[in-house]
Amino acid sequence: MTTQKNYQVFLAVVSGLAGLLYGIDIGIIDPALPYLNRSTSLSESQLSLVVAAVLAGSILGSVLAGALADWLGRKPMMVVSALMFVGSVAVIYLSQSFMPLMLGRLLQGMSGGVIAVVVPLYLAECLPAAQRGRGVALFQFMLTAGIVLAAFVGNHYLGNAELEIQAAGEDQQRIVAAADHAWRSMFLTVMYPGALFFVGCCLVSESPRWLIRQARPEKARAALARLLPPAAAESEFKEIVDALAVEQERPRSSPVAALLEMLTERRYVLPFILACIILGCNQATGINSVLQFMSTILQKAGLDPVAAAGYGTVIKILNSVMTVVAIVLVERKGRVFLLKLGTGGIIVSLCLLALLFHRFESQRVDVRAEVAALVKDNRLDFNLADASWAGQGAVQLNVLYQYGDHQQVAEAYTPTEASQAVLKRAADVVRALPAGQRALIEQAQLAWSGRAAAAAVKPAQQLIATLPPASREALNAARQVYVAMHVQVANAAAGQAPLQILRAYVGPTPSRASGLLAALCIAGFIAFFSIGPGVCVWLALSELMPTRIRSVGMGVALLINQGTGTLIAGAFLPIVGNYGFHVMFLFWTACTVLYFVTSAFFLPETKGKSLEEIERLFARPE
Repeated sequence: MTTQKNYQVFLAVVSGLAGLLYGIDIGIIDPALPYLNRSTSLSESQLSLVVAAVLAGSILGSVLAGALADWLGRKPMMVVSALMFVGSVAVIYLSQSFMPLMLGRLLQGMSGGVIAVVVPLYLAECLPAAQRGRGVALFQFMLTAGIVLAAFVGNHYLGNAELEIQAAGEDQQRIVAAADHAWRSMFLTVMYPGALFFVGCCLVSESPRWLIRQARPEKARAALARLLPPAAAESEFKEIVDALAVEQERPRSSPVAALLEMLTERRYVLPFILACIILGCNQATGINSVLQFMSTILQKAGLDPVAAAGYGTVIKILNSVMTVVAIVLVERKGRVFLLKLGTGGIIVSLCLLALLFHRFESQRVDVRAEVAALVKDNRLDFNLADASWAGQGAVQLNVLYQYGDHQQVAEAYTPTEASQAVLKRAADVVRALPAGQRALIEQAQLAWSGRAAAAAVKPAQQLIATLPPASREALNAARQVYVAMHVQVANAAAGQAPLQILRAYVGPTPSRASGLLAALCIAGFIAFFSIGPGVCVWLALSELMPTRIRSVGMGVALLINQGTGTLIAGAFLPIVGNYGFHVMFLFWTACTVLYFVTSAFFLPETKGKSLEEIERLFARPE
C-alpha cells in the first residue's frame, strides 16, 4: 500500500472516531439517566434540562463552527472539538451539583455540533473524488456505532449496578453509591475514544483548499502530497488554484456577506436551498424520534417491555450493518440513486406503520368524563377490569393527569390472551401451596390489582422469595399483570392542588403479532434510512456548498437540520397522545415525499466529481 493510501486510511480512521463521538453524544444519556436520577437530588425539570443540554450545545456549536473553521482552519477546530469532548466528560464525571453537570452536557453537545460541521467539511476538501463518498459515509457508520457502543457501555454498568442494588437490600446509602458509580463510569468510559480522536487530529494535515485560500501554497502542496501521487497532486493543486482565482476576482466575503450571497446569487442560492431542504427533510423523516422512542412505539404496537427492548437493540445494530452496505454502494451507485431508494423505502415503511396503528387507534374512545367521575378525595384508584365503560376483551387505558403544575401519564391494561396464560400458571402455583400461604398470596393479588388494602403485599413478597425459581418466576409475572390492571394516582407532595384529568382514552390492546409487524416496519425504515439519507445527507452537506460559502452555508443548513429535529421531538408526545401515532407517521411520510421529489428531480449527481466540478454545475447560466 502506498504512503498516500495509508494516509487516506488514517483520515478515514480519524473521521470514524469523530462519528463515534457524535453517536456517543446522542446515546450515552439514555442508559445513564435512571441512575443519575436515583443518585442525585435533581428535580424532574433539572433532569430534563440535563438531557436537552446536548441538543442546545450542538445547535450552538454548529452555528459557530463554520465561521471559526474559515477563520482558524479545519484542523484546529477538529482539535478543539476533541478537547471539548474530553473536557466535557471530565466535568460531568466530577460534577456534584446541577450546574457543573449542566455545563458538562452543554460542552458535550457543542463538541458534537462542531464535529458535525467541520469533519464532513474537512473530508470533502481533502479526500479524492473517488474516495470522498466512502470517507463521509464512514462518518455516518461510526455515528451509528457510537449509539450502539453507548448502549453496550450502559448495559455493562447497568448489569453490575443492578446486582449491587439487589445485594444492598434496604441499605439506601449503598443503593445510592451503586447508582452513582454506574452513571459516572458510563461517562468516564467514553473518554477513551475522545482521547484517541484528539491524538489523530493533531497528526492530520490542514485542508489544502483552506491553505490555498489563506495564501499558503507550499503547505497546500505538502498536504496534497500526503493524499495523492505526485502527478495527481499537482493536477488537483492547479484545479483548486484556478477555481479560487476566479473566486478571488471578487472581494473576500465576511460570514454576513456570505449569507447574503447565499440568498441572492443563483450559483449559491440553488445549492444552498437544496442542502437546506435535504438537511431539514432528513430530520423530518422522524429518524431521531424513532430511535429515541423505539421501545415506546413497539410497546404501543403490542410487544411487552422486554421484547421491545430486545427488538430495539437488534434494529440499532441493523442501522450500523446497513450503513456498511451504503459505504460499499455510495461510489458505485451514486448519491441520487441511494437517496431515491432510501426515501422510497422510508415512505413505504411509514405508510405501513400508519395503517397498522390506525387500525386500533381509530377504535379509541374518549372516557375523560368517566375517569374524572372516579376521582375521590383528590385521588384516582380503581381496577380497569371493574370499569363498566372499559368494554369487552383486552383494552388499554391512557390517562394524562395534572396536580398543580405537575403533569404525568398513567396507563392500565386488562389481560390479553398471553396475560391470561400467565395468570393461569400462577393460579396453578398458588393452588399447590399450603392453605395459610395460599391465603396470603391471594390477598396480595387483590392488593396488587387495587381491590384490597396493601398490608399483605410485603409478607407475600417475602414468601415468594423463598419459593423454587419456577414458582417464584410465575408469581412475579402474575404480579406484573395484576399491577397493570390497577390505576392509582395520588401525590402527597402536591398539597392542596386538585387532581385534574386532562385526557383519557380507552381502546383495544394490540396483539403481539401487531408488535412484531411494527418491529419489521421499523427495521425497514431504519434499513432504508441507513442506506440512503443516513449516509448521503453528510455528502450533500459537504459537496453541494460552493467553496466561497461552504463553511457558513454548512452551519446554517445543519442548524435547520437540528432545529427541525428539536421541533419534532418537542411535538412528538403531545401529538401521539392527543391524535395517535398514525398521525405522526403520516406527517413524516409527507415530509419524506418532499425529500424524494427533491432528490429525484432537482439534486445533481456528484459521484466522482471534484468540488470544483460540482460548483461549476450550479454556475452555468439558466
